[in-house]
Amino acid sequence: MRIGILNAEINGVHSAALILGAAGLCSRGLGVLRDRLLASQFGAGRELDMYYAAFQIPDFLNVLFLLGAASAAILPVFQEELAKSDEDARKFISDLVSVFALVAGAAAVASFFIMPILISFFTPGFSAAERTTTALLSRIMLFSPLFLGISAILSAVTQSFQRFFAYALAPIFYNLGIIAGIIFFVPAFGIMGLAWGVVFGVFLHFAVQFLSAADLGFLPNFQFSGISRAMRRVAKLSIPRVFSVSLSNLTILVIIGMGSLLTEGSIAVFQLAFNLQFLPIGIFGISYATAIFPRMSRAYIERRGEDFFNEFGLGLRTILFWLAPSAVLFIVLRAHIVRVALGAGVFSWEDTRLSAAALAIFAIAMVPGGLAAFFIKSFYALENTWAPLVINLAASAVSIVLAYGASHVLAGSSAIADFVRTVLRISDLPHIEVLGLVFGFSAGILLNIAVLGRVLTGLARQKFGIKKVLPLRPFLQIAVAVLLAGFLAYAVRASFSASLPLISFFQVLVQGAVSGAAGFAAYFGILWLMGNEDVRAVMGAFRRKFFRLAVLPQNLNGDHS
Repeated sequence: MRIGILNAEINGVHSAALILGAAGLCSRGLGVLRDRLLASQFGAGRELDMYYAAFQIPDFLNVLFLLGAASAAILPVFQEELAKSDEDARKFISDLVSVFALVAGAAAVASFFIMPILISFFTPGFSAAERTTTALLSRIMLFSPLFLGISAILSAVTQSFQRFFAYALAPIFYNLGIIAGIIFFVPAFGIMGLAWGVVFGVFLHFAVQFLSAADLGFLPNFQFSGISRAMRRVAKLSIPRVFSVSLSNLTILVIIGMGSLLTEGSIAVFQLAFNLQFLPIGIFGISYATAIFPRMSRAYIERRGEDFFNEFGLGLRTILFWLAPSAVLFIVLRAHIVRVALGAGVFSWEDTRLSAAALAIFAIAMVPGGLAAFFIKSFYALENTWAPLVINLAASAVSIVLAYGASHVLAGSSAIADFVRTVLRISDLPHIEVLGLVFGFSAGILLNIAVLGRVLTGLARQKFGIKKVLPLRPFLQIAVAVLLAGFLAYAVRASFSASLPLISFFQVLVQGAVSGAAGFAAYFGILWLMGNEDVRAVMGAFRRKFFRLAVLPQNLNGDHS
């Protein structure tokens, strides 16, 4: 079976990241469309609260039960098995899929029966009827852990062979499935149609990875041949990884539970703003982390310390290169972004303003959020998964405590609450306590990345026995360019206030697009004039690869070295 460009090999870091970024842009664009359809149909109200709350337990199960969240731990072991022989690698993947299918299936069945108890515990602010509906939605979504888990295992195969198309296309089909649920299933089944749309999307996500892995000759046969040394290594690497990611999901689960105690629509505002701020993270942060991870892993396996630090420095600079201006422009244009992305149907102006305020707070943690994925993958490339677990545990605890305290402070009348209302221009909104949840979550991310970065650099120097220092000049260039670009975008936006008021969708879109384009143009131009290497490398990658996708190499045999 040959599936053409789906399994095309992509070698260069910038080229691979651009492919992932382009597909990520498409996927995130579909995600924005998905959220716009949800917001226009349900608004920031209790139905959307229930839908997002129902997501949490299936997502938590997806990372809790061993291999579903362990593709980063699987990849280096798979590469070692592949270096021995294709047959060893095939056996390894089949054993992993078989074990995971058994564990995830048993977990899904058990969760199905105790779901009402779990929902009652994690959403204490919902009424009895709302908890019943939420539990039913979660039960339907329990297909997710099984199919997404197997898909995550197979993604280690596609990434190892530099087949990033399949890896990048899977989330696109996932969002298409959910959109189909909103458009076609909801009219037929009501709110339950949302859950069936998720199931449809999950199956499409799995199908893309399955077809790609099968085309490479790694079709799982669901036969378990015993616990091998490779399996034990994956367990050793993945267990702390699973617990670490589970802590992040558990943090969100607890915060969502807090949101159920607040005004109706608080969960929806939190989740919608979170999804918007994750747009650049998914496009740029995750893309470069994914593209560079196999190269760092190989560098560690072959004990090439200088190459490891070079790859790490490249990833760090490039993620900052994209996310720093995105964060600043999200803060400057927050209301425009929310109104264009979500402002339709029953999603009111009050919903828009509160979501925009939440987006501004999330944007402060956008760069750390993107770097977190990269730093964690760097730890896994060094085959250390315990350090991120301990650090995430502390950061999660801080997030929950701060979210609880901040939401209570903002629920009342105080100098802090008045300051937040004034700065974010929401003085007339009666209920802003959901912003406390956003603040707590973002503060935890900031703490997490600060400690992760410090520990990671020390560990890498110890592993390779070299003291590598990253040059400061590129980072200073980015900082200067970001500040100037932010000021220019704000000035352009302000100049529109009289000539193009924010009345219609078209006016909001034009004002936001022109201001954002001016900001990015200034950012790229300033860096170009400074002689920044990253802007020149990215432009070179665009010229060499991005516009010549039709002639990408079609080598489907891969490099097994």
